[in-house]
Order: sequence, then C-alpha cells, then structure tokens
Amino acid sequence: MENNNPVILFYHPPELMRKRLPTILRNNGISVRVICKEMYTVPLDVLLGIRQPGKILPNLSGELAEPMLIMHGFSSEGVDRVLKLLRENRIRISLKAVTTPTNLSWTSLQVYAELCREREAFLAQNK
Repeated sequence: MENNNPVILFYHPPELMRKRLPTILRNNGISVRVICKEMYTVPLDVLLGIRQPGKILPNLSGELAEPMLIMHGFSSEGVDRVLKLLRENRIRISLKAVTTPTNLSWTSLQVYAELCREREAFLAQNK
C-alpha cells in the first residue's frame, strides 16, 4: 500500500489559489492533493497511503489560519523545482515542509503547529 510517488499535500488554499496551484503543479508532472479540514487529524502516513488508518479523531480545531504545503517523496532537486515553480508563478506560501521519518506519524495539525513554532523562533532570533 506504500506510496513512493512524490506528492504535495496542500492545505487551506485561498480562493485564488484553490485551482491555480494544483493546475500549475499537475501541468509540471507533480501530484497534488488538497486536504480538507476534516482530515487534519489524520496522520501524514495515512493520508499518503503508507499505512492503514486506525482510529481517527475529529478535528475540533477548525481551519488552519493560513495555507500550508507538505512535500513527500521529493529529492532535493524536486523540492527546488517546486520552490522555483512557486516563485515563478508568484505564489507565496510561508508554511512549507517535507516529510521525514519522524513527522510521517504526525497529524497535519501537529506539522502546522511545529512550522508556526519554527517560524516564531526564526523571527525572534532575527530581530
């Protein structure tokens, strides 16, 4: 059941990006899945088809405050290609991550919280 194909999980797309970004990515041979808020409590490895779901808790947190991209299965060159496509198309998404053996067991909400913490730490350090 494991999915080894590179894929981008796209969260909370603004209306202007809802179709535009997936179209740009797919036109460049990149698979993308828009993840709805009801799936934010599902671990990444389940969303990606790496393992079967267990008990899934309901999302009581609601919607994310901003868009987020999670890249899975990309080489470093593939990540660079995605970032270049975003820049060329003037698409700004500040919360981006790649999957790791550690974060594959996390839910989307956990990844979001960690990215927000990292951003706050970076901003505090660079004041």
